[in-house]
Amino acid sequence: MRIIEWDEEQKKEWNEWVTSRPEVIQDLCRRFPPYNLYRLKTTGSRVTLYSYSEDGTITVNITGEYNALMFDRQVFGIKPEDLEECDLPSEDERLGTILTKEEDVNAFIDIVRPTILADRNWKEVSMEKVPEFDNFYGRNCRILVW
Repeated sequence: MRIIEWDEEQKKEWNEWVTSRPEVIQDLCRRFPPYNLYRLKTTGSRVTLYSYSEDGTITVNITGEYNALMFDRQVFGIKPEDLEECDLPSEDERLGTILTKEEDVNAFIDIVRPTILADRNWKEVSMEKVPEFDNFYGRNCRILVW
């Protein structure tokens, strides 16, 4: 799904930039233009493109604009075969980012890291230290991590 419309000048500048890049980048740009919305097949997250790498991978943005997330992030090293073009979220789909302050994101990571490292199976994680969670999903919800 196209999420950005470019005028003629922007299209011209994009094409000039693409032709000045190495062949691997040109190929990624042709296959995955930055004005489309994509789904990361491995997680189902909708993503926008951040950058193309000469190793043939892509860096993506995963944000609350198109997903319901604990925190926004960039993920590097995404293989092109793990991306597919997708539609916008439905009108009734819950979207947003719960944790928007860096200190809250870091606190959340500190809470879940021991569970993830200790056991790669599903575990319940208490959200008592993350009050924004209750405001977004409701007091009786809990997050499961692996």
